[in-house]
Amino acid sequence: MKRSGVKFIVLALAALFTATFAFAQPKIFSKKENLKDIGEKTLMVVIENNSFLNLSLKDAVTKCWDLSKVEFCSTDDFNKFKTDTSYYFLVKVNGQFKKEDDPGIEFLSLLKGGPDAIMGVEKMYDVLSLPLQPVDDGSGYILPFLETYIKIIKSHVKRVQESKVAATIGISWYSNRLSKIGKSNILINEADLSEFTTAEFVNAQLQENGKVVDEDVICEAVEKSLPKILVSISIAPDEPKKNSSYCYKMLVGAEDGELYYYRKQKVTAKTPKGFLPEDIKKIAIPFIF
Repeated sequence: MKRSGVKFIVLALAALFTATFAFAQPKIFSKKENLKDIGEKTLMVVIENNSFLNLSLKDAVTKCWDLSKVEFCSTDDFNKFKTDTSYYFLVKVNGQFKKEDDPGIEFLSLLKGGPDAIMGVEKMYDVLSLPLQPVDDGSGYILPFLETYIKIIKSHVKRVQESKVAATIGISWYSNRLSKIGKSNILINEADLSEFTTAEFVNAQLQENGKVVDEDVICEAVEKSLPKILVSISIAPDEPKKNSSYCYKMLVGAEDGELYYYRKQKVTAKTPKGFLPEDIKKIAIPFIF
């Protein structure tokens, strides 16, 4: 999956790989990439240590992944087997864009094993990469969302099996699925708001259809899989560099784990990290009509 003119340095766990992805030019879809063979393959989940994050990821995969056989492997195993077409790999990678001095965001990526991997991880078929957390983040904030991330990846695999368009455009498929939210209530984490977005503005835009809440309310909704609730996620480097770093914003279903809104935005003085007023206005549109 190519990605637009952005140099993306991928550090897969302890091993360092350099990759260049082009965001604007998606990898050409072919029969071998329709993922219909995934049930015959093995998903290898790369677990490099026994950190709480890795153990939680292992639990989430064990609980939520049912599309294929699952095994857990080390970084060395990943390097050994990445060219083997018998495997798909779920791996955490650090992303560094061209103008960034250091990696800023860690992603959770589903990659397809194959001979192209001998030329570098960037040559592997990237089924889906989701922004996970700032690099070296020790807050544990993302832990309640890990099952949601696995559900998103699983749903995407099913869509790719059914649609060449979904396979071709990848994560952009989810740029605006707000028409699918029905009568769901939207909870926006106060910590996810940009410096230009006030809680009063959000509440006025969403009215009875949503509100700004604190992190505990968000986590409770996800942990209890509350129905008809969408929650916000905003991922950006801890110290984003203006005009070089990016922020990712999402709305996900607390119960179904579906991704309803996805936006990648460059961090600038006018567009700081977090949900901007324009995001909130767009999210509110389905409730106007």
